[in-house]
Amino acid sequence: MKLYLNEASPYARLVLVVAHEKQLSERIELVWTDPWASDEGLLRVTPLAKVPVLIAEDGEPLVESACICDYLDQVGAGPVLLPRAANERLAVLRKYGLGRGLIDVAFGAVIEKRYEGGSDSVLIQRWRSAVDRTTAVLEKDSKLGLAPDLGDVTIAVALSYVDFRMSDIGWRTSAPRLAAWFEAIAARPSIRATAPE
Repeated sequence: MKLYLNEASPYARLVLVVAHEKQLSERIELVWTDPWASDEGLLRVTPLAKVPVLIAEDGEPLVESACICDYLDQVGAGPVLLPRAANERLAVLRKYGLGRGLIDVAFGAVIEKRYEGGSDSVLIQRWRSAVDRTTAVLEKDSKLGLAPDLGDVTIAVALSYVDFRMSDIGWRTSAPRLAAWFEAIAARPSIRATAPE
């Protein structure tokens, strides 16, 4: 398998974390690319000019991090990250949705600031407020685990991205339980091995 990715992408990092959790990292060749430069190699495998893209075992591309994570969960070894049973799946999807949403708003704020040049736009302020509200909700979540499942690793990647790109947001102060959970899950080999530099 071959994974097209960018080092700073939280979406690609989520896929890498899942690959490590599912003992697949040695079976995946990493192809580093800059999606913002409309890299020709990337455009050959996806018209979207976005990462991640996985060339799956059948030789065909698979786009969108959620789709890739689901596929890797099926073909890899180890505990299932996204259960199939309805009730268990629903609980994981709830966490995944919050984590993925947190990635989306943090990424949106970072890109808006980078390409529009200001930090006071309505969108940036809206997304930054969403980060604050989401960490407040996660602070109250008693279902975060260290086992982990897809929801847990998505939240961990999201919080790590907030730290990496939005370090001025002091979410740990207002969410000490979440901060303690994050420190514990961030010690997992999959999280440590994929940390952006």
